[in-house]
Amino acid sequence: SLEESPLWDIWYTGSTPFPSELLNPSLRASVFSGLLHPQDYSASTIINGDDDDDEVLLDMPDTTIVFQRYLQAGKMINVYDWFESFSIVLEAQRRRARTRGLSEDAQTPSRKGKQRQTEEVEDYPEESEEDSEKWKMEVQARFIRALHELDYIGLIKHTGRKADHVMRTVFDVPG
Repeated sequence: SLEESPLWDIWYTGSTPFPSELLNPSLRASVFSGLLHPQDYSASTIINGDDDDDEVLLDMPDTTIVFQRYLQAGKMINVYDWFESFSIVLEAQRRRARTRGLSEDAQTPSRKGKQRQTEEVEDYPEESEEDSEKWKMEVQARFIRALHELDYIGLIKHTGRKADHVMRTVFDVPG
């Protein structure tokens, strides 16, 4: 039973010189680690071995995508430009998911030649105006949610001068 066993057998900290780091971890380092490397914390995020930043961003959560753009920005960030770069990444995600779905359909055996199959994969099904509008609203909602999460963490500050700009509050992000 736990009451009769020595604590050494129940919990061992190893040879760390400062066990207080295990008991009281740095919150700042934990938050940045989660934003920079979400695949370490989430099983649903799968990243290929590619080193291309845009390819890696396609598999990231929304907050991580917004945070990556945050790191590339200057002291003041134009929210509209930030939203546009975010929507470009989501549009690439959507295109890749469509291509993946169409290419899986094209792999079914048929009597068509290879050229005909590749032409079908390149043709996207036409999207109705209503679906397009729903997609735009979803992108806006996802961006606002990610932006509010960064605001809640304290990474951005609203400016009094320009309504469409926010200021960065963190400049030295551990890698």
